[in-house]
Amino acid sequence: MKYFRYYPWGMQLFLFLLMVFTMISLCSGCLYAFLPKLAGVTFADLIGLKQDSPFQVIKLSLIVQGISSVAMFILPSLLFAYLTHPKPLQYTGIVMPKKALHLVLAVLMILGAMPVLEQLQAWIGLLNFSAASKESQAHSEAMMKAYLTMPTVADFMRTFLVMAIIPAIGEELFFRGILTRFLYKRTHSILFSILFTSVIFAYIHSNIFGMLSIALAGAILATIYYLTGSLWCSILAHMAFNGTQVILAYMAKTNTAVERFANADHIPVGLFIGGTVVFAGSLYLLVKTKTPLPATWGNDFDETEAADIPESAV
Repeated sequence: MKYFRYYPWGMQLFLFLLMVFTMISLCSGCLYAFLPKLAGVTFADLIGLKQDSPFQVIKLSLIVQGISSVAMFILPSLLFAYLTHPKPLQYTGIVMPKKALHLVLAVLMILGAMPVLEQLQAWIGLLNFSAASKESQAHSEAMMKAYLTMPTVADFMRTFLVMAIIPAIGEELFFRGILTRFLYKRTHSILFSILFTSVIFAYIHSNIFGMLSIALAGAILATIYYLTGSLWCSILAHMAFNGTQVILAYMAKTNTAVERFANADHIPVGLFIGGTVVFAGSLYLLVKTKTPLPATWGNDFDETEAADIPESAV
């Protein structure tokens, strides 16, 4: 088997993007062909999803969202890694952290950043955006509220799977495990690689008011990966970020205090300051105990394989 790592950088990137396009096309084609027949729901029903849409439509839309995330992020990333390198898990960073403390610090770091990022989004929402932008944002928020309709524990578990677990695994594999590595291999600049992929990460979430917050969250997750050398740390942090929002929405249904907090249009000052302290402290400890990705991290061949490297792959 000739691995993709023997091909030039541009060819590898083309093959990866081709896999993504193929997976998305197959998934969309199958859903478009079979969804109306199997579920009696059209794509128009799913695209026009609102909080007051029939619950069966909401549930089906959530499932479609999960399937689409798997097809777009998880499958192409894992398949590309398998076809690119003899050690695909190591290639994507799926290795346990050298220090268990890093798993804890990663979660504390992202949870500490949450109040700051949420408040930043609220401030940006006060700006005078165009009517079209506000309409698009309102539609995104309506879909999110619909997805967070969780009458039963089973609904909560389904929502947590689709909105926390699948994105955490898929998006970290895609953005941090594959794209950031691609850029680092080409530029040898971890800063540029992190910033560029964070912008793309924010763009695909289609949240106008939260664009900056999501980009910063992406940069934090990439920093966690870089400082720990383990994608599991950024996956766990990503899951904690998304999962906390799902848990709060579920708790708000039976707890009025949580409901008031979840629906508030601002973050309490104490929580904002406390979050900043937790974030800064966790980042400081992570830097002090770091086990970063090596300078040769982006290389497709290690030193022992130097004789096997074709000129086109350098």
